[in-house]
Amino acid sequence: MGIGPIIRHRLGKYEIPAAEAYRNRFINLDDLATTLASLRPAKRILEIGAGDGSFGQRLCAAYPDAEYVGIDISDQVGRLFRGDRGRATFRPIRSDELRAENPQPFDLVCLVDVVHHLPEELRLPILDDARALTADDGMIAVKDWERGAGIAHAMAFAADRYVTGDKTVRFPSREELRGYIDSALPNHEVILETRIPPRRNNVLYVLSQLGRNGS
Repeated sequence: MGIGPIIRHRLGKYEIPAAEAYRNRFINLDDLATTLASLRPAKRILEIGAGDGSFGQRLCAAYPDAEYVGIDISDQVGRLFRGDRGRATFRPIRSDELRAENPQPFDLVCLVDVVHHLPEELRLPILDDARALTADDGMIAVKDWERGAGIAHAMAFAADRYVTGDKTVRFPSREELRGYIDSALPNHEVILETRIPPRRNNVLYVLSQLGRNGS
């Protein structure tokens, strides 16, 4: 187990502002949500690997009329969410379990900093789950941290390895991430490839089915 739970316990009511300040050193979640919302409207949104709910909160703000579902293997999924609970649901289940329920398809399915936490053998299956859960005219957004050099990457590795306690974390290169996407989603096309501030390591791919790149 990482030191994260100990830190959270000691921070108490200051946990959320501290978490926001720390996260902002690596990624601007508001920018990410706004970028996605600028591409296409969505009424149903799924986030696979929703974590503490911080990005879900931004998605609900960027898509004010959407229903949001966040799933994660953590039994504390969504615990920091401070948005509209009337439109947001958090469930502690895996993507394959949700897929087995055959829910109504989602207009937008997001995986944000999920791939690098997964063992190699689960990276393609989770992307295939995302495909199966997305509506024919929907979008899949995959954002991950590109492996690199320098202090920013060292800090990202330390955060995942020692704060969250993930002993198997392995960051992909941009080429590896694109390779996973191309292999798992062969009938999709990239409609947006960009980087999310403040770090160039934040690589975002947004995909839709071939021939469905409409607005």
